[in-house]
Amino acid sequence: MARIYVSSTKADLEAERAAVLDWIARRHDEPVHSYVANTDTVRDSCLADVATCDAYVLLIASRYGTTAAEPNPEGRSITELEYEAALRKPGMRIVVLLVEYVSDPRLTDLRNKAVYGKLLDFRERVGAAHRPAQIDTLAELIPALEAALAAAVPRDPLADPEVQKIITRLTAQSVHKDERIEALTHENSELKAQLAAAISRTLGAAAAPGATAAQVGAAAAMRAGDTAPAQALLRGEEQAATDAALASDNPEAERAARRRAAGLARERGALAMQTDVAAAMEAFQEAAAHDPTDAWNGFFLGDMHVAVGDLAAAQAAYLAVHDQVAARAAAKPQSDDAARDLAASYNRIGAVRVAQGDLPSALSAFEADLAIAERLAARDPANTQWQRDLSVSHNKIGDVRVAQGDLPAALSTFEASLAIAERLAARDPANTEWQRDLSVSHNRIGAVRVAQGDLPAALSAFKASLAIAERLAARDPANTEWQRDLSVSHDRFGDVRAAQGDLPAALSAFEASLAIRERLAARDPANTEWQRDLSVSHDRIGDVRVAQGDLPAALSAFEASLAIRERLAARDPANTEWQRDLSVSHDRIGDVRVKHGDLPAALSAFEASLAIRERLATRDPANAQWRIDVAVSCSRFGTLPDLSSDTRLAHLRRGLGILDELAAAGRLPPNQDSRDWFKKRLKG
Repeated sequence: MARIYVSSTKADLEAERAAVLDWIARRHDEPVHSYVANTDTVRDSCLADVATCDAYVLLIASRYGTTAAEPNPEGRSITELEYEAALRKPGMRIVVLLVEYVSDPRLTDLRNKAVYGKLLDFRERVGAAHRPAQIDTLAELIPALEAALAAAVPRDPLADPEVQKIITRLTAQSVHKDERIEALTHENSELKAQLAAAISRTLGAAAAPGATAAQVGAAAAMRAGDTAPAQALLRGEEQAATDAALASDNPEAERAARRRAAGLARERGALAMQTDVAAAMEAFQEAAAHDPTDAWNGFFLGDMHVAVGDLAAAQAAYLAVHDQVAARAAAKPQSDDAARDLAASYNRIGAVRVAQGDLPSALSAFEADLAIAERLAARDPANTQWQRDLSVSHNKIGDVRVAQGDLPAALSTFEASLAIAERLAARDPANTEWQRDLSVSHNRIGAVRVAQGDLPAALSAFKASLAIAERLAARDPANTEWQRDLSVSHDRFGDVRAAQGDLPAALSAFEASLAIRERLAARDPANTEWQRDLSVSHDRIGDVRVAQGDLPAALSAFEASLAIRERLAARDPANTEWQRDLSVSHDRIGDVRVKHGDLPAALSAFEASLAIRERLATRDPANAQWRIDVAVSCSRFGTLPDLSSDTRLAHLRRGLGILDELAAAGRLPPNQDSRDWFKKRLKG
């Protein structure tokens, strides 16, 4: 998060200043500015504030501004002195915007020749030094500012390798290991940006001249995986901002302080999520209380409710934000920010509907999001962010269509997304985010083609994705996300080859994936996601070895997977995903033991798997998948020759009964309906 000083005269540029300050805050940077041009009290504090900032934005119109108090032999305005202070700071990024229109001639210096001469000299001076953007209408202001700051102040702390390293460490050692929390941290780009901003703020404060012992210590602790000191510092800054808001009698200053407090609370919440979900929830609630007008505070609060599984609370939070942004969008139909916030509300409501299993409602929400994205993209085809938003909207609808089983509609939607991704990637081949988006689009189309049984088309899509993943991974071998993407591409390619019966090609792809995952897992043994990926690679190789008839090699692969999963399950017995993985490993080993003829060892493996599955099903009887898993275990016992006929029949009856109950409740997915198999075995 950058501190950006906004300098301008106030009386003639009040609307422009408010727009700039608001936009910088929404950019999740920290706007800094003077509030009243009182030469006796403000001059020194303004110049000191400039020195603490990372960037300086100067708006100049037709007013020179208040002349600063002595010592000021040249009679310069506070605005010009602020500019000089910015020039003196090494590394200061300076952005200048020349406001060429006049809102109110009475607020200009056009009739004061002496002062107007100083203004012209000032404009000429900054114009020669900085190539300022010329603003002819208020509507041009924010787009020009956005373009200038994008070049002058890169705002993505995720690009910092040290920030990435700390994020990886924090998420890997998260104590709760709830898969929903992990998914939120990994997949929610806005929340991940807050985490990165908090890390960047902590590291930057420690590196700044005059850093306190507490700031240096917080950075050192964070590098070691302890965010508590950083959270304490953020809370202190948040309290200071809150106090400033309460003490201020200037509405503009109060709003700025509340926005700052909300931003600090969001960053604190992102850090707290890694160790204390309750503290994270409290932080996001406080952010929403500090600044209820910022829709993103409500979005983050809803995201946290999703993460802890409280979909009703998440829905309530998103609907409240939706009402707020819908009213703002209706009042300001030309506001792009209001439209994007409204689209974001539809997007999140749709995601909750998906999680609740209400696919028609989810589709309706995503289609509303798409309609807004289409309007924005059509309004400005050159705006790449809006084009990307449109691509993502198509993907959301495609995912729902897949879940509904409407594969032709899903394919059509994914192809629309692909077309946008291809245009963006072709426009800037060096943009790695767009290249990765293109790879993901190919993967989605490939998955649909697999589901349709069109394996050649699926293979073509996965090849295209793999080629992009290989280029990205080669470009930066240290980028672990791109390395993992490459391993996943190898897996998808291998899956199709296996389905086509080309087992050597499938094995080669899976071994390439395994090699990457072994390197990642060795690089950071504490990263549980990478450990789980490694176990999956061993499973895939084991499956191919079974199909090739190489049972010893298959058993070796499955046992390697089992060893990893035993460690993960022991590390966190409450992690249901890892427990289920462990049950699958026992099943695979049992299947190989059966083929080997080692029935006692097979029985032992199947019993271990069933014990896990029964515990999971008892823990949450409403979880249909866990009950289906128990039925799958029953199918294995029902065909095991080492058991008595009565025992086998009892297992088969139990498995069929589970599936019948789920089917009667409408909770048995068609692709997992194996009741005919059970009936056939019971008749035989």
